[in-house]
Amino acid sequence: MREPLHQTIYSYKLLYRFRWGFIGHLLQLLLIGLSLIGISAILHIPVYKLVVTLAILPVIPICHLVIFRLYTKMRGLKPQTTADMLVSPWWGTGFPLPIPMTVYRASESTVLGGSVLVAAGAYVWLPEEYSLTLLSGTLILALPRLLALFVSFRQSAHSRIKYENRGVAFLLTDG
Repeated sequence: MREPLHQTIYSYKLLYRFRWGFIGHLLQLLLIGLSLIGISAILHIPVYKLVVTLAILPVIPICHLVIFRLYTKMRGLKPQTTADMLVSPWWGTGFPLPIPMTVYRASESTVLGGSVLVAAGAYVWLPEEYSLTLLSGTLILALPRLLALFVSFRQSAHSRIKYENRGVAFLLTDG
């Protein structure tokens, strides 16, 4: 005789979806350009000579991913990385299922704080123009995460968060 299966099926109501789309990426490119102009003015170096410092920017997504993975490993959480998530503003971080608000806020705060601390720590080891580019790039590339984190404070504390391709969805269970 078969034993009955005990399952709980949740359905979710979408409270809010935060997406970082084309306009967001254009804003980041504009801010990176403006940061190069600002660094040029501070260091008295022509902007065209600072373009090579942009080569340090790929370190930032790697830093985000490593910090996120370390955090989830230490907390015993089960993250998920898919190919489309690697090119999202969340740089490969996410979970297969919706997670509680507290887990979302803690992981995002850890990634944001950790990446700024890594950039600040690298400041003393890198040439000044690369250091300033890394610091400004860290702040600029963290904008999607930071804004979504701010939006999370407007949502219900009982809501759950689902990482999506270009953003996060704030959900509320009905069960």
